[in-house]
Amino acid sequence: MSSFDKMAVWPVGYFRAFSSWILRNRRDIVAHIDTLNAEIARIGFITVVYRVEDVNGEERPTEERLGFKVTRGSSLGKLIQAYIANGGNPYDISSFMHPDGMEVVEEDAQGRIKTNYRYPHGGVVAPLSADYGPNSVEGDSTGYEQDRGGWLDTDRYYPARQKGRTDRGTFDSDSIVRYMHGIRKWANQAIKTRLQDIEWRIIKLCDLREQLTQERDDVLVQAFGGAMEDVGTFDEDRFSKDLRVQSLIQDMYVLLYETDASGSVRAFRANNDVSFLKFTFDDKPSEWRMPLGV
Repeated sequence: MSSFDKMAVWPVGYFRAFSSWILRNRRDIVAHIDTLNAEIARIGFITVVYRVEDVNGEERPTEERLGFKVTRGSSLGKLIQAYIANGGNPYDISSFMHPDGMEVVEEDAQGRIKTNYRYPHGGVVAPLSADYGPNSVEGDSTGYEQDRGGWLDTDRYYPARQKGRTDRGTFDSDSIVRYMHGIRKWANQAIKTRLQDIEWRIIKLCDLREQLTQERDDVLVQAFGGAMEDVGTFDEDRFSKDLRVQSLIQDMYVLLYETDASGSVRAFRANNDVSFLKFTFDDKPSEWRMPLGV
């Protein structure tokens, strides 16, 4: 059984060893943040510039792309160069949308939120949850077309552009596939090694950058923001003080151990209420204990 893998049921001594290890390792957080920053900078960032149109007095980007930028000298920059040199079109890889591409600007006199969109759809492409009712008319719609619930509201979603999902029986799909297979069969390996493998690496690096940024700006800030320097600004409208690591550990200490009126631990032994908690129990002499002085 690996260290600290017990999550739901454990003896009270386990939590003392686990929490002690967690708190001691706070000393590594600043160095960890420096490593995250260096890795994020090494990966780089891809930005796509979209044509903007006016929608009810609010500027919103369309899916028509006008430009493409990538951090010079970064890993993504080098991969994009190799991809273009091999004949690839970076616009075909992904829309490179980002969930933080929608920024709240201000609230008007009517209480409506004005937003600044840097990416179409607010940076996230999501399926439509519902469609118009049978008697409604909007734009060119009569209200009796095929229900579009679950469709993606994006140019990349072909069924919407074909006015409905196309049944393969409506055309000779086998012949089309046969033609396409004959055209590309001889070049399948080149397509994989010169284009698709690089595409995969670009997408994975973009995903990794997003994960590292979330760890730095969300996970670590919620864990220790406002309690440690260099972790980041602790926005109390976004994060909860009660969910910081030291607060959660203190709650467990009060629940498990003998504490005084102020919540300070008097002894790391099970209090009288442990037997009612069900998920934890007294230690046995055979229990493994971490040498706390190490």
